[in-house]
Amino acid sequence: MPTILALDTSSEACSVALMLPTGECVEAFEMAAKSHTKRVLPMVHAMLTEHGVALSDLDAIAFSAGPGSFTGIRIGMGIVQGLAFASNIPVIPVCTLQAQALTTCEAAPEQSVLSALDARMGEVYYAVFQFDPSQSALAIQSPPAVSAPASVSLPAGFNRDQSIGVGQGFTVDTMAAYVSDFNATIGPRASAVAKLAVSAWGRGQTQDVMAVEPNYIRDTVTWKKRERIRT
Repeated sequence: MPTILALDTSSEACSVALMLPTGECVEAFEMAAKSHTKRVLPMVHAMLTEHGVALSDLDAIAFSAGPGSFTGIRIGMGIVQGLAFASNIPVIPVCTLQAQALTTCEAAPEQSVLSALDARMGEVYYAVFQFDPSQSALAIQSPPAVSAPASVSLPAGFNRDQSIGVGQGFTVDTMAAYVSDFNATIGPRASAVAKLAVSAWGRGQTQDVMAVEPNYIRDTVTWKKRERIRT
């Protein structure tokens, strides 16, 4: 089992997790709206110190690469770049929507999980996943996308009666029509990022820190337009 440090700063929460060689995954989680920059590095330091792990002991650093908050993703990316570059550690970007869906998929492998985040501007980020027990892996049924809730495109064979919704995207009323049930309080967490990163590490899917890219889904031109509107 690899030793992997994982970060998630893609939403209003901030979390850090450490996958230990024993297979135990430990996590620190805080609600940290607009204070990720101040909180994430102290959380990383406390996590590594508490468990006696040095940066040089890490096999990889994983992070929630998006979609999600543009600012939060950039903060997480910057922290990971600094830590990984300093110690020449490979990086594993993990889809935020996939991390958000993981626990629900594992608990209900017979059902599809529609994972959704509020993308603002009247849109949602979304993707569909299902857990494959035979592979102990999370299968992607439709890749991450962004659209108005009424225009969500679901994969062929998607059955509303055999599906669950997770994520803040379900605070948008019309999203509930796509699924049999949903939980809008479930969000991405570093512990899920770490678990998905272990699978990626086993498949050799690590990246050089200088090559890794965030997955915004929505382009930066649209984001900058949104920022101008807000200000």
